Amino acid sequence: MNTLRSEFKVGVLAVAGIVLLVLGVNYLKGFNPLSRSKNFYAVYDNVSGLATGNPVLINGFQVGQIRRIEFLPDGSGHLLVEFSVNHPDLTFAKNSVAMIHSSDLFGTKAIRIEQGDAQELAMPGDTLIDNIEDDIAAQVQKQIEPLQRKTTDLIKGVEKVIENIESIFNSEATDKLPAALESMERTVNSLERTAANLDSTVAENRTNFRLVMSNVERLTGTLRASSGDLTNAIENFSDVSDSLANIEFAATMARANEALTHVSQITKDLTEGEGSLGKLLKSDSLHDGLVATNMELQLLLDDLQLNPWKYVQVSVFGGKRSKSELSKKDLQRLKGLIQEELEAAEGGSSPNP
Repeated sequence: MNTLRSEFKVGVLAVAGIVLLVLGVNYLKGFNPLSRSKNFYAVYDNVSGLATGNPVLINGFQVGQIRRIEFLPDGSGHLLVEFSVNHPDLTFAKNSVAMIHSSDLFGTKAIRIEQGDAQELAMPGDTLIDNIEDDIAAQVQKQIEPLQRKTTDLIKGVEKVIENIESIFNSEATDKLPAALESMERTVNSLERTAANLDSTVAENRTNFRLVMSNVERLTGTLRASSGDLTNAIENFSDVSDSLANIEFAATMARANEALTHVSQITKDLTEGEGSLGKLLKSDSLHDGLVATNMELQLLLDDLQLNPWKYVQVSVFGGKRSKSELSKKDLQRLKGLIQEELEAAEGGSSPNP
């Protein structure tokens, strides 16, 4: 009986020890069976070395751990990660991101929950948005790449400079060096002679330079003294410009167009024979009448010259009227008057051909 009781005690102690060992190991891994944790999920193409028991962080503080990592049963090769949040009062938006990142310089992976902006909260069992952040080595590599490119370019530049220096000091260049130095010496001597000639030219024309500067000073003084007149001239020019700008060109052009329209209408009336002057210019009957009148006056003039007694009779003392001829002077005067009347009549009209 005592033996059975002792074996029972040993068995109970062994079971209790095993349970405590399992609980202790899980507790050391971050599993607390006594806490009320909430489980969430995320699906990744690659977990980048994430392992069970790795921490889950929010704002750098550990709020849970990775509970399970396994492949999806659909054969896609995607990995399902289950993680727990051990703070029951902690909440975050449903569109929060479960970001795999490196938590230290040694590349230890963890999940960092980045808060979303949705109004709806994530509930236990929800699948969050997955994402993977570059590890520290990749970030350092990105920062080093520009420096590496610049270093490569610098090395190429240094190599080119060295090549140029080597080309300068090769045997061929060394042979040409005395000739180059001699040419440089000639150039320096030529520059010295040019400078000496320039100095002598300046010394010889120093008086002329002084006269020029004196004239410039007098001109400047004259301009300064005449600044008032120049100002008045500029103001007058401005007034003239304003006056020209204020001229009503539009009204003037309108009146000119109106006058041209009237002239055009008068010309049109004359051409079409309208009005008194138009009829005078275009009437054939008037022309024919003037020609006939001219001929009749010419005949009358000829008859008056040949037979003046038919038109002028002189009675002496109330006696019998006798024939009398006009003097040549009177005939000439009468003929001139008739000719002037004919010319005036012909000049007043322009008969059509």
